[in-house]
Formats: sequence, structure tokens, C-alpha cells
Amino acid sequence: MRPLRSLLFSPGIRPDMMEKAPRSGADALIFDLEDSVPRNKLPEARWHVAEALRLHSNRRIFVRINHPSTGEAEADLDALTSPFEGVILPKAEDVAEVVLLDNLLHSLEKRLGLEPGRILLVPLVESCLGLRFSYEMAVAAPRVGSLAFSSGEEGDFMVDLGGHWTPEGQAFLYPRSKVVCDARAAGIEYPLDGVFMNLKDDEALRRECRLARILGYTGKMAIHPRQIPIIHEVFTPSDEEIEYARGLVAAFREAEADGRGAVEFRGMMVDYANVKRAGRVLALADALPRQIH
Repeated sequence: MRPLRSLLFSPGIRPDMMEKAPRSGADALIFDLEDSVPRNKLPEARWHVAEALRLHSNRRIFVRINHPSTGEAEADLDALTSPFEGVILPKAEDVAEVVLLDNLLHSLEKRLGLEPGRILLVPLVESCLGLRFSYEMAVAAPRVGSLAFSSGEEGDFMVDLGGHWTPEGQAFLYPRSKVVCDARAAGIEYPLDGVFMNLKDDEALRRECRLARILGYTGKMAIHPRQIPIIHEVFTPSDEEIEYARGLVAAFREAEADGRGAVEFRGMMVDYANVKRAGRVLALADALPRQIH
């Protein structure tokens, strides 16, 4: 999967919000058929999402479908008639769910005339049981492009955990870290943090984004367009980071050419691990729009 700093949710029952979403500047959009849609409105929402996918075919769009246990997942997918980037699997807890979705998406790809594996799958870890099996779900199918953590202040994971949200994120420190480690162990480059619910506290959003980035996340989901600039600010490598990474790589390559496997750079001894990290920063910077530094 290509890197994503931001993914903006829009309720599938709100065609006006899906129409405006591309103007938010978000790297990707999520059209939602799950929690934001009343069950008696699902047929209507499916129609609206299918139409929005048709109108915005040039955008990176994910669809959050309903969990297979609801009996609605297949109908959600059957309603989609245009190509899109991927599916968000909510409340993911079991390898069998990933395998089932892999098969359903294979059938959808055939119907849409897409190559196998074209539609990505992103399990959203929203419970302690899902956390227990996050690595297994990540490697259950090649189309799993990322893992996402449900970080909402009073969202499903916090309710299941029985913890309490704090600005420092203590309750989520272990689960956030485990999801990142499991994603990396599975070869996933771009793990995603979940939504931040408080729309009035920009500094709290910025603090949570910084915490997620420090832990290894490369992007975050959003529930409102006003959150996108702050998310991009934090998850876009800064000019200083890029300059440092370029200088480190150049200094190391020069030392390597002289037969040395480590070199001092700005007062710090660096070796191949540092070069790998710097290379990751530069690759990410090259792949992202340079709108906010």
C-alpha cells in the first residue's frame, strides 16, 4: 500500500458529505456503511456510496463495510459497482474473518474486471481479542495492506478495555505499540492510528498525532475536514528531518566507500540501522505531497 497520512470518514447516508470530502485535502477517503448508518437506512446508504465511488473514481477511497457477523457485509460489497482502493474491516478479531473477506473481494474483483488482489483490506483492531490476533490477521491474506488501531476516546477498544482516556494516552500505550509491532513483523509499512473524537481541541489532536508517530504510526483517521491540516503537519516529514536524513546517508556512503561501516555524523555514531531509518524518511517524503512541512 502507498503511504497515507490521513483518511477522512464520511457517513454513507450523507451524500452531501461524501461529495465535499475530496475537497478536504485528505490523502484518502473512507465512505462508511457501518456505525454511522442506521440499519434501516443501509439500502439507501449503499446506493449513495456506490454513486459516490462512481463520481470520485480518481480518488483513493476505502469503504468501511459491516462486520460479517451482522449478515450485511456481502450486501455491502454487492452494491459496489466501481473500482476503489480498499475495504476497512471493522471490529476485526479473527483470521477467519480476513479469509472470508479475501474471498468476497476476489469475487468482487472478478465482477469489476480488476486484477486479483487489487482491492486492499485493512483490519481495524477494536477489541482486546482483535489485539491478541492482530499479527495473525495481518498475514492472513496478501491483500492486507495495513493494520489500524481503534483509538477513539470512548470508542469500542476503550469500552472493551475498561480503561480511561487521558491526554498522555496511558491506557492505549500497550495496544497501540502492539499493533505497530505486529504490523511491522508482518511486513506492513504504513500502520494507521484511529480517530480523535474531540473536534474542539486542536492541541490535544496534535499531541495524540505526535504520540502515534513516535510509536511508529504513519497516518491517522479523521472524522472532520478541520483535522486534516494538523494530521498532515505531524505525519509529513519536516524539512529539518529530510535535510538530516540526506546528510546522514551521504556521510555514511562516503565512509562506506572508504571501507568503514560506521561514521560520526553531527556528534552521533551511525551505522546501517540509522541509514535504513533515514532511507525510510526520505522514501516517505518523496511519496507524499509537500503541502505542509
